Amino acid sequence: MRRIVAWCLGNRPVVILFAIVLMGAGIFSIFRLNQELLPSIDFPSVFIVTGDPGANPAVIDRDVSIPISNALNGLPHAQHVFATSSQSFSQVQVQFNVDSNTKDDLDAVNQRLSQVQLPAGAGKPLVQTFSFSAAPSIIYSLGAADGNLSRATLEAQTVIAPALQGAQGAAQVKVVGGEQSAITITLDPTRLAARGLATFQVVQALQSVQVDLPAGESLNGDRVVPVQVLSALHSAADLRAVPVGTSQLGPPSIATLGDVATVQEAPAPVNGISRTDGLPSLSIQVIRDPNGNAISLSNDIYSRVAALHLDPSDRLTLIEDSATGIRASLNDLLLEGLLGALFAIFAIFLFLRSLRATLVTAVSLPTSVLVALLGTAIGGFSLNILTLAGLTIAVGRIIDDAIVVLENSYRHLQKGEPPRLAALNGASEVSKAVISSTLTTVAVFLPIALVGGIISKFFVPFSITVTISLLASLLVALTLIPVLVSFFLERRAAPVEGRRDWSHRVYQPVLGWALSSRLSKAAVVLAAGLLFALAVGVVASPLVAKNFFDFGSTTQLAGQVTLPPGTTTQETSQQLKRFETVAAADPSVKLVQVTVASSDYGGYSAGFETNQARLLLLVKDKRQATAVVSRLQQKLNELYGVGSGQLQIASFGPGSNRFEARASGQNDQALRQASDLIVAKLQQDSELSDVQSDLATAKPQLSVDVDPKKASAHGLSPRVVAQVVAQALSPMSLGNLGGGGPPVSLRLDPASVTVDRLGELPLAPGAALKDVATITNQTAPNSINRRDGTRLVAVSAVINGTDTSGISQRATALVQSVPLPAGVKLDTGGTSEEINQSFQSMFLAIGIAVAIVFIILVIFFRSVITPFVILVSMPLALIGGIAALLVTRSALGLPALLGVLMVFGIVVSNAILLIDFAERARETQPTHAALLLAGATRLRPILMTAVATVVALLPVAVGLSTSGGGGLISQSLAVVVVGGLITSTVFTLVVVPVVYSLIARRGRVGAIAAMPDFDVEAPRDRAV
Repeated sequence: MRRIVAWCLGNRPVVILFAIVLMGAGIFSIFRLNQELLPSIDFPSVFIVTGDPGANPAVIDRDVSIPISNALNGLPHAQHVFATSSQSFSQVQVQFNVDSNTKDDLDAVNQRLSQVQLPAGAGKPLVQTFSFSAAPSIIYSLGAADGNLSRATLEAQTVIAPALQGAQGAAQVKVVGGEQSAITITLDPTRLAARGLATFQVVQALQSVQVDLPAGESLNGDRVVPVQVLSALHSAADLRAVPVGTSQLGPPSIATLGDVATVQEAPAPVNGISRTDGLPSLSIQVIRDPNGNAISLSNDIYSRVAALHLDPSDRLTLIEDSATGIRASLNDLLLEGLLGALFAIFAIFLFLRSLRATLVTAVSLPTSVLVALLGTAIGGFSLNILTLAGLTIAVGRIIDDAIVVLENSYRHLQKGEPPRLAALNGASEVSKAVISSTLTTVAVFLPIALVGGIISKFFVPFSITVTISLLASLLVALTLIPVLVSFFLERRAAPVEGRRDWSHRVYQPVLGWALSSRLSKAAVVLAAGLLFALAVGVVASPLVAKNFFDFGSTTQLAGQVTLPPGTTTQETSQQLKRFETVAAADPSVKLVQVTVASSDYGGYSAGFETNQARLLLLVKDKRQATAVVSRLQQKLNELYGVGSGQLQIASFGPGSNRFEARASGQNDQALRQASDLIVAKLQQDSELSDVQSDLATAKPQLSVDVDPKKASAHGLSPRVVAQVVAQALSPMSLGNLGGGGPPVSLRLDPASVTVDRLGELPLAPGAALKDVATITNQTAPNSINRRDGTRLVAVSAVINGTDTSGISQRATALVQSVPLPAGVKLDTGGTSEEINQSFQSMFLAIGIAVAIVFIILVIFFRSVITPFVILVSMPLALIGGIAALLVTRSALGLPALLGVLMVFGIVVSNAILLIDFAERARETQPTHAALLLAGATRLRPILMTAVATVVALLPVAVGLSTSGGGGLISQSLAVVVVGGLITSTVFTLVVVPVVYSLIARRGRVGAIAAMPDFDVEAPRDRAV
């Protein structure tokens, strides 16, 4: 390494030019980095949604869900197949191993689906996956203040969407919902019967009247002319004049559609009903290209919206913009990072008392960060809250290598060496320690990529960003820092003989006492062991809350209201107006949006229930979100009954605060009984709210049992009867008028097929439904759920509190105490399962990291004993880390565990500095004297690096600004690092020398002349 440093000092302009080029490239890369809220991650699940209009849950389950589930069982990497059958919809989810390839999974699912035979009435299965990049980046709501949503829809489709298409980074612009003109043909059964006509005759007439077919070719001389046969209708009046048959009763006459039906053209919802602040509305969604920049897209969309000239009655409102969170996180982390860097530089100045030396050290900060950004861009990663958090946290460690090199060079300057020689000796002397400490810090992040799972998906970008910045700091410390030392620093006067600063006056007597006898050594080791055991005990106890992933609060509240089964879309919409009025009157609420019967869920499509409404509220200040949820949840309970409405703060990250217990079995009655017992038991816990079962209250159902003999007597079959009933109850789509006009649907007058009049439905001349079938009232499930083919019931609850793990464990114990009916099996999941799996992965990563660090240390020190002593500093870091979580009341989640991993790498660096010096000092001195000398000599760089790192992370640890999610991620991480570094620094300076003295052999090897780079004065005579 000495040769490399010497080459750099001999080619100083080249080194400086290279550093400037790297910094320039880093600045350039900032403008090319994609900026997004979270990494673009595909979740390992494939969703299949299949519609079958009019089919009840039992039929959907039998004819659609089970065939699809059976076909998808046994797919490679598939873990479970979940199926939900509800009215008119089947939803099947194939859950794959988290590390599987989404594209391969999708291909495998499509291949299996191509072999499935579904009923004729079922639509084509919609196959989709979900990723953060597929979710809308920007959502606008367009409300119609004049109530004319059809006009607003046309404007959205012809003015707004085209204007937003082509925005920088936009992949798609969707108009969701709204109204369009539609023609409804309502057949009058009385008028049909008066003319002796049946519904199927009208259907046949309407299907045959519109023709647009190529009929072939005709000759025109020696040329071929294609022939197209057309017969198109263009208006409702044309429809009314369509002949539908010859009257069979009375004098023969041609009956037109107008004679037997009402033809009406009126606005109709396109995809459910939506209202924003009480106005009928639709949404305009902008989907970002996976390689697009969210902030650039946002800026472009804003400028395009500002240039729009809309109808005065339009109310265009921004509902969501992911760039807002990115900007907030960027500002938060930038502020905290800059403050941390300034604090670190000031701390260095207090130690060195030299402005030039301080500025030389500070150069490593911008250089390393810019190189990290360059590496992030080259690696294809985006600038998101995780990579930003990594850079902010790394600020505290980046400067350490430069401090060590500079401090050692500064010491040589104080000994009278010229700047260039001092730079050479100072950098070369600590190069081994600096390289090994940096590599061990980097090595702790390597297992993040090895353990797989959600840990790797989310934290690999974080780890790579930190790794690049640390490697850049190492390069800067061993190349650029010596060059700058030789340029800007001068010889220093040697310190006054025998003069020691306060840190040495405190530390050296303590270290001397600790090394003085076996009793004192045993006392030190025992005290450290007891503190470590206490820290482990605190972690295992409820004193430290444990959760999965906490992104903190947002301004968005999301919820759902479920009305009694069978409630129509219109009735659900009407009843929700009461809540809209109450919510809009809340002074902390900025916007209220209600959506009913829509299949659009942002990043994907799914089925819906007509008795359910989705709620979206925006609050003015996210700090008021919890209070608003509490107030409005109470209003929901008052308006719709306890358990019918749920409202909570929206979450945009992985994991959740939900507990889930699942019961499986084959007996429906036993499952319902188990569901009721579990719900009642969970409701006893005051920290669980919104306890509900997905086994909804059974809804009423009419059963029409056709008698084949009676049907045959009237010339009918059970299938024909079923088709007539289906046509009478379900509107039939007849395509679009004129091919491109409004959609046309045919239905029987709803007033003629009410429950009390359904038996009068005419089937054929002289035959009604009651003549060939028995109609009975029954109850049927509102939905049917299966997992891997077995009936499944899920009971979920919202966890109120930061200790999600502790509450989940308590809820699990409650559920397991329930006496379940025979044949019912139970398992729990939700947050508890996610926490356990993630913690296991993180503990595995920590174990692998320790092993890798040990291997690196063995390679550098060519010893097994010395690395073992250095590793003693790792558990000592846990003492402070756990204490910091306890004092700040922070939860132990994935970011905090990542902080444990990071502090392991940092604290090892200090131990390496100390032991590396002691190892070489032992060549000329006894172990006791070598340890005293190492402690005295390395005290200042160890304190400098520790203090610089701690003060650099303080703005992050105290949560100086957390308007974005990134601050919250890095906050718990920084708390662990700060606490762990404070205690580990103290213990490293005392416990590590004690352990080393107990293990290492004593003796004198070589001569003083063999160590020209070491100052071997007795510790008491040194002055630093």
